Amino acid sequence: MSFSAPSEGLQLRVSLTQACAFRCPYCQPGGPVAAHPRSEMLSVAEIQRVVRHLANPDMFGGVRGVRFTGGEPLQRAECEDAVAAVAEIEGIEDIALTTNAEHLGARAQLLRNAGLTRINIHLDSLKEERFAELSGGKDLYTVLEAIAATKEAGLNPLKVNCVVMKGINDDEIIEFCEFAKRWELTVRFIELMNTGSAQAFFEKHFVAAGEIRERVAARYEIAPTEEPRGAMPAEEFRLVGTGAGVGFIASESEPFCGACNRLRLSADGRISRCLYEAGGIPLRELLRDENVNDEQLRDVLLGAIAGKRSHHPSFGKPGEKPFAMAEIGG
Repeated sequence: MSFSAPSEGLQLRVSLTQACAFRCPYCQPGGPVAAHPRSEMLSVAEIQRVVRHLANPDMFGGVRGVRFTGGEPLQRAECEDAVAAVAEIEGIEDIALTTNAEHLGARAQLLRNAGLTRINIHLDSLKEERFAELSGGKDLYTVLEAIAATKEAGLNPLKVNCVVMKGINDDEIIEFCEFAKRWELTVRFIELMNTGSAQAFFEKHFVAAGEIRERVAARYEIAPTEEPRGAMPAEEFRLVGTGAGVGFIASESEPFCGACNRLRLSADGRISRCLYEAGGIPLRELLRDENVNDEQLRDVLLGAIAGKRSHHPSFGKPGEKPFAMAEIGG
């Protein structure tokens, strides 16, 4: 099936680096993923050039929102510069960031000043020792302080992403909802994704979003948000009578590929049409080749978008290459 332009435009995930100091078990199962050498990473100017092309309405409606990811995007010193560069581009309406928040506290206001509009913070446990175990020895209170700094900077709506794992943190679902109520934010419960690189872990610890939703609904009155879901990955609800929300991302049990409007740009300049497309189409050498003009680059990008498929792969089939989450970004 050929790709058609979504009414709400396209969204672009830009990975600023593969590096991340956290050691989440589902993200880097084979050990730390090394950052690309600096010479192999797209510069801020190169990122801006790609986004400027993709924001053109002729590009299947154009990219309207950009989300910076990693690895951990704040491990790249130029994160604020990248935000500011994208904020200059006509047609970009929303600039977001997904982060583990280790380096966010001191930079939240700087990011807001650069043009960032909102933040998603990744947090898999509210228990200090468990958080340290899951993250590779990190401090939970650093993340909590960053949440406070984000709220103070006015980066709203603030969302907390939690990957639910059976036998590891699925006993914290209600605790996360209470946390969302206290902070007046949205917590989104995310299914483990089968990237092929942690098959045994996936099979042992997978929890379906439907089961999580049932647990939440048994404790709270929930109501759909007024905002239409459209191409959003999460099915979101209000916790009635509170200032909090709850969302469920069911990429495995209830794939939303048919409505997906996302593209991904890796730190080393590969554009992918799907989170599961680890290889992608290389752009870096085209961007650095003086003989390649803007029209030629535009044609490559158009072809990339046109090839976006309506489903994601099942690993184990010929041609599907397993990958670590850190290699492509969330």
